[in-house]
Amino acid sequence: MAATMIDSVIYGSLWGGREVRQLFEEIPRTRAWLEIIAVLAEVEAEFDLIPADAARQIAQVCRALQPDAAFLDEVRAGREASGHSTQGLIRAVQQRLAPAAAQWVYTGATVQDVTDTWLMLALRAARQAMQADLAATDATLVALARRHRDTLMAGRTHGQHGLPITLGFKFATWLAELRRHRRRFDEIGARMDVVQLCGGVGSLSSLGPRALALQQRFAERLGLRTPDISWTSSRDVLAEWCALLALACGTADRIGHEVYNLQRSEIGELREGSAPGTVGSITMPHKRNPEIGEHLGSLARLVRGLGGSMLESLAHDHERDGRSWKTEWVAVPEATLLAARAIELLREMLAAIEVDAPRMRANLASGGGFVLSEAIMMALAPRLGRDAAHRLLYDVAARARGAGLGLIEAVRAEPAISAALGPAELDALLDYASHTGQCAALVDRIVGEAP
Repeated sequence: MAATMIDSVIYGSLWGGREVRQLFEEIPRTRAWLEIIAVLAEVEAEFDLIPADAARQIAQVCRALQPDAAFLDEVRAGREASGHSTQGLIRAVQQRLAPAAAQWVYTGATVQDVTDTWLMLALRAARQAMQADLAATDATLVALARRHRDTLMAGRTHGQHGLPITLGFKFATWLAELRRHRRRFDEIGARMDVVQLCGGVGSLSSLGPRALALQQRFAERLGLRTPDISWTSSRDVLAEWCALLALACGTADRIGHEVYNLQRSEIGELREGSAPGTVGSITMPHKRNPEIGEHLGSLARLVRGLGGSMLESLAHDHERDGRSWKTEWVAVPEATLLAARAIELLREMLAAIEVDAPRMRANLASGGGFVLSEAIMMALAPRLGRDAAHRLLYDVAARARGAGLGLIEAVRAEPAISAALGPAELDALLDYASHTGQCAALVDRIVGEAP
């Protein structure tokens, strides 16, 4: 049975993207390692490093093997007996070969050559899945920003009403941030998707006089690129990958937390969609909890922690360091699974988001017009001076709050303001829709940009 939530039959779907999970499960991973060993043998035979007949047998056995429970138990026993990470797998393959062929399994390669190469293949597939989810979220946010381009709501700073904005503007800020992450995912591909076939210390010394050409052929067969130089102890790209996952999850958390806050009963402006049968609380039947928004926060915290572990692992001793490298065996797959789930959940949440525009307008008005203070101050500034206008509005707002009045009522009763602004001019200033600044233009700019 599973020992952790991430592998739980019941709860595992909360902690790993459905498509990405399959990349890291033990049976697909072992099958992928066997395929890498098969390709390695075939390529080494092409370069006369091992006998062609041995390569054919190795490739045939590796591809015919079914890594079922019995085979995995055999590999586990071999690993425990040898104390070596992949000796159990090598022995299991060798035992299915004639001695003449068995001696050539894994020739010239190290554990890292196989595991790092597999990891690049797995992370490429994971990255493509995340990019597909981000593209779908992009399309959703474009539609939401357009639909709510002019939907009035209160812009808030420090948890308080600040100035009027539009909901479309808020959606566009999310869209712009996610698009930056989409570009980062594209850019990091240029530093990933490379094989690791460099031998014991990275010098390719065991791969013959044509080692670089052999490495190139190995990469081509697997659909990867060759590295500029060995990266057995240079793990900056994997740390960058986890940092990117942390950034993307941070944005998902920011959006989820915003929905969480705007779904509060006393605010009620946005709500997560709720499918029939969804239960918010066992004891309070009326509850509709922001489950996704909360869970995005949990996922983001875990990914940030794993990203920190990867930064700790950048320091390697000499040409290989098992302490740092094996930290990645846990940190990178888990961070990738968690981030993939966060990106999936963000897509699902935004696709079903519910907007209460009348409640937004009501909440804006319930603030007593204090969000109009900037507009009134700016109108008074040419007549009274900017600092004097600020002091006047500050005093009027303070007196209004003390008397339990709204700012609009207090402004109309203030002689210094009435003397400077005529009734028609003041009426125009008190229209919330007139004070959203460039929100609409900024929405148009972001929506009109290429992703």
